Amino acid sequence: MKQRAVVATTVAVWLAGIGCTAAPPPKPTLVEITGFYKELKSCRDRYAEIDARIDAAGVRDTAFHRVPGFPYLRTDRLTASFRDDTEDFGVLNGWIRRMREFDQEAREFEYQNLGLSQQEAAILRFEFLNCGRGLAGLELENPDNVALVKQLAVPPDDYSDKARTWGFYALTKPLLRADIADHERLVRAEFAKPAEALLDNTPAVRWQVAEVEDLTLIPKSMYDSYPDEFGLPGFVDSTWRALAEANAPQVLTTADATRRQLGAPMWTAQGLDVDTTKPEVNYQIGFTRLGPLNLVQVNYFFWFRTPNAASGTAPVDGLVWRVTLDDHLKPLAYESLRASGRDHFWFPVQQRLARKPASAAAPADEQPAFFPQDGLAPPQALLMLDAVHGGVRRVGAAGMEVSIGSPATPRQYTLKRYEDLYTLPLPSGGTRSPFQLDGLIAGTESDAPGWRLASGITRPGSLRHLSHLPMDYIGRRHFDEPFLMQSAFMPLDLPPPGSPSTKQAADAGRDDAVPLAVASGRSADR
Repeated sequence: MKQRAVVATTVAVWLAGIGCTAAPPPKPTLVEITGFYKELKSCRDRYAEIDARIDAAGVRDTAFHRVPGFPYLRTDRLTASFRDDTEDFGVLNGWIRRMREFDQEAREFEYQNLGLSQQEAAILRFEFLNCGRGLAGLELENPDNVALVKQLAVPPDDYSDKARTWGFYALTKPLLRADIADHERLVRAEFAKPAEALLDNTPAVRWQVAEVEDLTLIPKSMYDSYPDEFGLPGFVDSTWRALAEANAPQVLTTADATRRQLGAPMWTAQGLDVDTTKPEVNYQIGFTRLGPLNLVQVNYFFWFRTPNAASGTAPVDGLVWRVTLDDHLKPLAYESLRASGRDHFWFPVQQRLARKPASAAAPADEQPAFFPQDGLAPPQALLMLDAVHGGVRRVGAAGMEVSIGSPATPRQYTLKRYEDLYTLPLPSGGTRSPFQLDGLIAGTESDAPGWRLASGITRPGSLRHLSHLPMDYIGRRHFDEPFLMQSAFMPLDLPPPGSPSTKQAADAGRDDAVPLAVASGRSADR
């Protein structure tokens, strides 16, 4: 009887979900524009005109979420997480400025993918710089509009409520849990395999980053910077690049050309492919919130060509490796993730990073953090990838000798900004991003069981943009959520940048470091 009641309730919710349609977002209160500001009268019409053109061409930047009703603002999950911390007027201005800068940055990619000339792009850049500054100054003097921005400046998640309703998510969770548990047992067994078994007894290649930056540019503390209004540390471009190079992992893969091979994505007449003659890894600077701290993260996106891809599917696979740095800009924890959102693994590096006890970890309706490898990972990592499916199956020390029968062939990969992906050259001329508006990469289809659609993740198994990576079949979590690390670990007992004790913390770990110029946020490495 109890089971029947659960089924009846689920069906009722499902039927209600079918008939529901999302209500349009509330609209801002517009101001009458006269006198000195009369040149702003046409701004909203111009935004609507250009944005319609961008959408019609399918080149809207997918990294940021447009704030509905405020065409000069775009946001991401980190920025949205500060919306309740903006009571101070200066902090609120910094929050708005950050979203305006995101809009301007996104438009640069959109203009290029539209095929605009440099002159056309420059005219629009100047026009919308003035429009955005003027409209923000006028419209956001109204407290009701500010409250509306705070309400709407939250990116939608990448889970479908309708899919969960139709897929009977509540009833499917036990099946999802059992499948996850079986997979985690399999992963642990694979982590216990010897190196030669992981590489399928094939010759190996050891990849490491080609260094082009001066690593002495890296300061000894995250406090050796000018933090922004939210305490996000900022450095000049060369310092961000040096941090990315210093923490880029070595990677051990098979040399068998019939298996996955590292390369760089490219457009061909047939669609997206990977050029294995140009081994490249895309990096992006990010931040995570752990207690009062805002810690620096470096995301690395590895591209692999899969020669045995199914017919009609792009021969492309991807892997994400993330390094979270501590207050002294040393590795604190690692994460690995398939570019489809599967296999999210944690690898703590430092003893002082304590895992949350089971009673305080993930709620009952969320997947708990998974640690596939016992002990601490080394501060310089060597990733061993499985030759068959390409996933991380061991994290050893960089430079360590691995028993694989014969020495691995040393090769280098080049670091490129993640944003370089947004304007990949087309064979017929022009540029295009591999990411669709929903964040998925065209042509990468899912091989996951159909019943996993009950999780609400559309096309589970397809490759995705870093800001569109739902990770859990149970619960709702994304890879770019600012409090993701806090769901797995206890906060560190350290002062945030800008606090009175910050200078003492910085002096404890440096000699004569000099504060550097500021650049923070997603565009920190630009």
